[in-house]
Amino acid sequence: MKTTLKLSAGLGAAAAAMAGCSSPQQRPNIVFFFADDIGTEAFGCYGGAEYETPNIDALASVGIQYMNMNAQPLSSPSRVQLLTGQYNDRNYSAFGYINDDEHTFAELAHMAGYESAIIGKWQLGRDRGMIARMGFDESYCSQVELYREVRGETQTDRYANSIWDVNGKSYDFALYGPASMKDRAFDYIDRKVAENQPFLLYYTEPLVHTPHVTTPDDDEWDVRYESRFTKGQDTCYFRSMVKYLDKQVGEIVQHLKDQGVWDNTIFIFCSDNGTSTRIVSKQQDGTRVRGGKGEPNYVGTHVPLIICWGDKVQPRQVEHLADLTDFMPTFADIMGVKVPEEWPLDGVSLYPEICGDGDVQKDLVLVHFNPLWPTTPSPKASRYAMNDQYAYFWDGRIYDYKADPDFAFAPVMYDEASAELKAAVAALKERVDQFEDFYPDKPGAPRRGAYKTFYDWAPPQNPF
Repeated sequence: MKTTLKLSAGLGAAAAAMAGCSSPQQRPNIVFFFADDIGTEAFGCYGGAEYETPNIDALASVGIQYMNMNAQPLSSPSRVQLLTGQYNDRNYSAFGYINDDEHTFAELAHMAGYESAIIGKWQLGRDRGMIARMGFDESYCSQVELYREVRGETQTDRYANSIWDVNGKSYDFALYGPASMKDRAFDYIDRKVAENQPFLLYYTEPLVHTPHVTTPDDDEWDVRYESRFTKGQDTCYFRSMVKYLDKQVGEIVQHLKDQGVWDNTIFIFCSDNGTSTRIVSKQQDGTRVRGGKGEPNYVGTHVPLIICWGDKVQPRQVEHLADLTDFMPTFADIMGVKVPEEWPLDGVSLYPEICGDGDVQKDLVLVHFNPLWPTTPSPKASRYAMNDQYAYFWDGRIYDYKADPDFAFAPVMYDEASAELKAAVAALKERVDQFEDFYPDKPGAPRRGAYKTFYDWAPPQNPF
């Protein structure tokens, strides 16, 4: 089943350009800021009351805030989906892995005459050459070839005293990984602006992933040195990490303004999955929400999405479905290039909506959650599809996720559902049933690369 797009002024980049949305002489830059392990409940603009997020809240006030944006419940499935524009039943092979012959939005950038960079977390294959093979011109990443090998009592994978891979050719020591990432991003933006070169920056922020440890903005960073490292982790530091994440968003936005390219940059803030289940966050309505990372439910997939084009867009909230597959066609339209017909796509372009040319309609979101840990099957593997009210599971369960976001209530079983409910989930059932005989550890595609994941060496374990 294909998703559909209804617009008042036509489809794709050509129609958008005719509407005055962009032109070849003024193609916008793209900055995609992808946070790690944080759901909507953590942000004031989505009803959160626990943490300081003034910069992200400010973006929502000048941009388009998507109220029903969904990722996958874990990092690797979400990142494979984002890079390729496909649901995981097509091409997902293992946690911490992507086949390097997959087509990515970085390749689209090349086709369009853009340059591209990835700065931040990789964790999709243990091969220093693969990021360039997948289309990125520059990279500054953690968790490429080095991972646990360099972590001791006073080192981390991505935060304090971490090692970062520079273009697959050298290594950089970071006193604090996110701070070094920001410096690299500033340098990249400055160089591309000086060259008058349109660019796509994929900024894969490691915050606020565990371990929950102090940031350089905390007094404990100096007073209690061990608070920087795994042995000093404490959920109380989650608050500091959210604040630092928000600070980085504000700093990058300000740098784009200082360089004079904010109004010609489409800035996107999003997250890869829900918040850690260790974290319970107070809401403005007085309720508390436990994070849903790793949980096949709405709390596990419901993530923020805010899109700004400088200060050009009409600020508003959008209620329709969206997911990570939508960015491949969206980027294509932004950059003015057509996705090749031989590249499978599952998403819908949001670009005409960014331009104010009409409302996007997306029929469904597919959650194909089968992490494929190399060490053990996931006990929570699930496959289901969602429309704007219901979630239909591969085993016949039906939930009203708007009323029951945790999927905690007893579901209605399809065989026992009313005719009206069966009709409401018919399209969902059709899409779910396209992947036959779903079971934990059934891959969407075989591994085709000669490299491994960071988890192949591990003993059997239950990751949840």
